[in-house]
Order: sequence, then structure tokens, then C-alpha cells
Amino acid sequence: MNMHTKTQKHTAAVLTALALLSLTGTVCAAPGKDAAQKAPATKPDKVSAFTSTTLADGTPVTAALTVITAEEIHDNHYGSVAEALDYAPGVTVTAGSVNTSQQIVRINGDDRVAFFIDGRRQNLESGLPNGRATFDLDAAPPVNAIERIEIVPGYTTGNYMNYDAPGGTINIVTKKGREHKFQFEGARGPYKAWRWEATLEGSADGWSWFGTGGRDNIDALHYKSVGGDKETMPNSSVNRREMYYRFDRQFTPSQALTLTYGHFSNDRGLWLSRGWWDTSDHKYAYEKLANNLSLTYHYKDNQPLKGTVSLYHMYNQGDTYYPEGYEDQDTLPSYSRWKTKTNGIDWQDSWQVRKDTLVTAGATWRHTTVENEQNVLDGENFGKNYDEGVSNLSAYVTTQRRFGKLTMIGTSLLNHNTKFDNEYVYSGSLEYRPDDKLTLFGSVQRIYDTPTLDEMYYNNDSATLGRIHGIKGNPDLEPEEGFNWNGGLRYKVSENTDWSLSGFVSHINNPINWYYDRSDGRLTAKNFDSQNKQGLQLAFAHRFSPKYSMNASYAYTHLETDYGAGIDRFYTDEVAPHQFKAMAKYKDSRWTNSLLFTAGIGRDDNYFSGNYYVLDANVNYKFNKHWSSYVKLRNLLNESYETLGSREIGGVPAWGRTALFGFEYTY
Repeated sequence: MNMHTKTQKHTAAVLTALALLSLTGTVCAAPGKDAAQKAPATKPDKVSAFTSTTLADGTPVTAALTVITAEEIHDNHYGSVAEALDYAPGVTVTAGSVNTSQQIVRINGDDRVAFFIDGRRQNLESGLPNGRATFDLDAAPPVNAIERIEIVPGYTTGNYMNYDAPGGTINIVTKKGREHKFQFEGARGPYKAWRWEATLEGSADGWSWFGTGGRDNIDALHYKSVGGDKETMPNSSVNRREMYYRFDRQFTPSQALTLTYGHFSNDRGLWLSRGWWDTSDHKYAYEKLANNLSLTYHYKDNQPLKGTVSLYHMYNQGDTYYPEGYEDQDTLPSYSRWKTKTNGIDWQDSWQVRKDTLVTAGATWRHTTVENEQNVLDGENFGKNYDEGVSNLSAYVTTQRRFGKLTMIGTSLLNHNTKFDNEYVYSGSLEYRPDDKLTLFGSVQRIYDTPTLDEMYYNNDSATLGRIHGIKGNPDLEPEEGFNWNGGLRYKVSENTDWSLSGFVSHINNPINWYYDRSDGRLTAKNFDSQNKQGLQLAFAHRFSPKYSMNASYAYTHLETDYGAGIDRFYTDEVAPHQFKAMAKYKDSRWTNSLLFTAGIGRDDNYFSGNYYVLDANVNYKFNKHWSSYVKLRNLLNESYETLGSREIGGVPAWGRTALFGFEYTY
């Protein structure tokens, strides 16, 4: 039996299983009471009759929802959203294709993930000119500002369903100020690693406030090469500055106003330039900056079915600076700057029209402009060389109906894009709960994903950059279109043990990606023929006692892209077909300790040096109610592996063994 026949049979088997599941349907939350796999219990109000799993804004979700709580973030002292996501089931964090200045997330092996903060979409039209990711995790809020992170693989609905979520969605819910508290954290580690963060929150007389900010730094990427040697990556230091503020004003029990402001800037050395497209010893630097402002009006704040109107402005900027060795380098401006400005307004409301029927409606408008300037270095054109804008308007209706133990959810969304006119997008799902232990679900969603402005208009084709002679967008790109099917079950064995199984299949026509033509050294955006994905995820959690617990997950992902005749890819989107993650945890009044294991098996030896098996550890000790300390140990075995595969085996290495020693003061 050839490989093609095997793939066809495997696909047919998964489709059959999902079709059977979709006849019953339900909501499935990945297991784990205190870890990143447990959805919060539904509040005991009249809406709880409709669904067992909802997002923080009340949006019903029939999918394997994963929630990373503020408690888990604090217990493991995750330094960033990227680090927290990397331990979630079915999720990987890598460099942005071959662009190591970006950090992107993949769900079910797909980098096309919609990213939200408090329900506001954050994805950009510019900034990531490799792969299909449109959000850089460096722009995420500080982890101290996060109440929870909601991860929905594959299937979305309501405001979260739009034209850029084939892989799924991630929504970050920020903290609202409550008790009067001040917190300071400081840490040091090898390789000039340091971190500090300060947080202040409180509330009084209908007002509440929350603010946090800090900096962190690490000098260089230290790793173990595929040959077993200890190496240091030149020009790979990272320095980050971040802050986030939230102010809430409660006017009446039903009316409130929320103002948020977030800022970050990040300096990264472009270490990939060493020998890859620049044979000189120049040290290029890249700086990213973001300023985001939002104002949200809550007009049904004290009701189970809430209504909100949100206005927001996002500013993102990227600068590439003159490398060392140039005269007056410290005083020269960047030779390539891009700026993205996005203004938007979101509205959402819900109504219970009958005892068994809930209706949610909403609309979103956003306008984005991209500007590029200062594009010349020694006569060479490094910039994107375009100034374009795009507007998008979408309106949707979600209907949720219950028939005994069966719940049906459907969303219809009409989207108008000024570059691609009107399009109808929809999703539908079923959930079935025969008893308190078993939950089943099935869903289908239409995929419609438009090209970004970078993919259409990026143009520095006149540059002669050594191996790469330019990057060329394609204004004739067609949107990606297809379908995504999801299904699964969750079974609660006891109060201390539960597990879940979910699967997905997707088919996309006209998939977009960047193609490196070796004949002329040009990187070009293209529509390829088709793409098929299939996979499954198994998760398990168990609490041995009040102090000891564990959770584990396995994810299988298979990606098959038909690029067309004569196309030779120089990197792979598939991080690992088989991924394992497990956490063992001990927690009492003083200690909070965890051991984390991740593994990737079955990696393509055309792009990777081999499989990986990584151990991380966290040790936390609380001296009293004010003082605590921690030690973070990463890659204890000093494993040699790549975060991303490329034709240059070992070209995108992961960090070797590192440590961070910190303390925390709370008052």
C-alpha cells in the first residue's frame, strides 16, 4: 500500500469518526482542574442551561477549550504569553517561519491563528513577511496583567469567527483591579539574563485600577549544536520593555466604562543574518514597538447576557537599524521602518428570546493603514515600498437552541472587505450531554482567509541582498477557502480524574505562502494548489491528593500541501507530527513545584536533526505572606534541537540549559 493510499484511508477514518460524533455534538473542555486544561464552571444562572463551556464574554464554544489561569501563570512564573502557550496541549511556539525576530503560535499545526485581547482582534496586516501568521507574540500584554488565556482550536463562533482563524483563536482576558495590592518581582540568571516587574492594583468608590510594567533582558542565544558542541549565536540578544494599565468606572449596577492602554518595545538582534543572506559580520538590529488604546462601554454589566461597545486604536512599528561598522551608526535613523495604524469599533449583545433559545448579535468595523519610510541603505532598497489601507466590516448572528440534552449553535457572518468585496462565512455545531460524566461535540466551519497587505504589496525587489535578491508581494492573490471539521468527547471519570479526545480535518484551496525561488533568489507570495490537515489530541488529568496532581497530552498533526510542479520549499510548517506534554505538580502552603516534559517525535529529517525531549522545572518557596522566591530551570538535559525546521539542519536552534533565580515581594 503506497503512502497516498494510506493517507486517503486515514483521512476517511477520521472523517467517519467525526461525522458520527457530529450527529450528537457537545462542548469539550480539556481536562485539568488547576492546570492549563480546565474551563471554568458555568455560573448558576439561567444561561447555564445552554452550554457547559463559554468564553469570558459569554460566547458559547463547542470545542476543546483550554484555559490557562492567572494562578498557573504565577505558579510557573511564565515570563511571557509565548512561554505560557508553549505548554498548552496542541499548541507550539516557534520563530516566524525563517524570521527569527518574530514569535508566532501554531494551533493544530497551523500558524493562521486569530488573536484577541478582551475580545478585540489584534492581528496585523503588516510585520510578519513569512508564513501566514499575523500576530507577533512579543506584542502580547505582560503576564502579570492576565486573568486567563482562552485557547479554542479549529472552531470559532460569534465575534471570534472571522476570516483569519483556520487554526483557531486565542483570547487574553486582562485583570480588573480589586484588592489593594503592590507586587514587585526581580530575577537574575546566566548570560546576563535579568527581569523586573512591578504591579499596583486597587479599587474604591466605584473606581478600580490595575497597572503593571517592567523590563527583561538576555544577552545571547546559547545552545547545543547538532554536532554536540556548545555554541553561542552571534547577534541574538533580546531586551524587552512592557507596561499595561486598566481603569474601570462603575456608574450604575448595569453601566460601566473600561479604559486600557498597553505599550511594549522589543530590541532583537537579527542572528539569522549570520552567513545566511549576509556573509559579512554586520550586526543588524530590529526594534518592534506597539501602543494600544481601548475604551469599552458595558451597558448590561449586571446581567447574565451582557452588552458592550468597544472603541480601540492600535499602533505598531518596526525598525531595522544600520549595523555596527557604519559611520555615525549611533545617530543614524533606521534604514527601514514600517508603521501600521488600526482603528476599530466592536458591538455585541445577547437576548434570551425563548426559554430554550439564545440569540447573540454583533458587528465589527476596522480600518488599517500601512506606511513605509526610510528604505535605503548604501543605495540598496530594503523597505516594503508601499502605502496601502484596507477596511473590513462584519456583522453576525449566533443562535443557540437546546432540545433536552442536545444543544445546537450556529453563526452566520457577512463580511465586507474593501479589497475583496462581500463574503458569507458560517459555522455550526452540536453538543450532547447524556449524563454528568460524558460530553460529545461536533462542528463544521467554512474557512475564508484574505491575503494581508504585506502579502499583496511588499516590494523591495530591486534589492540585491546576497542570496535573497528581494521580497515581492502579489496583488493578484486569491483568498484561501475551505472547510474545517472538529469533533471529540470528554469523560469525567471522577472528581479527581478526567480525560478528553478530539480530532480535526481541514481542507483549504489556494493556500497562501511565501515561495523562495532558488533560480533568482526572490521570495514571492503565491497561491498554491491545496492543503489538507488532520489530527487528534488526547488529554488526561488526575489529582492524586490535595498536594499532588498531574496532567498529560498527546497531539498528532499531519499537514500535506500540494505546492504544484517545480516548487521546492526551503522550510517546513510541520513542527512535529507527534507531540507529548506532561506536568507533575506539588503544592502546599509553602511550596509550589512542577516538572514539565515536552517531546516532538517523527520530525522530517529533511528539515530537522531529529526528535527532541525536553525537561523544565520550577521551584517556588513562600517565606511568609509578603516574600517568596523561585528558580526556573529550562532544558535541564541541554537537549540539542530546532524550534523550526529548515534546509540548513540546525539553522534555527532552541535554547540550551538556562536558569533564572528570582524573588517576589507582595504587600
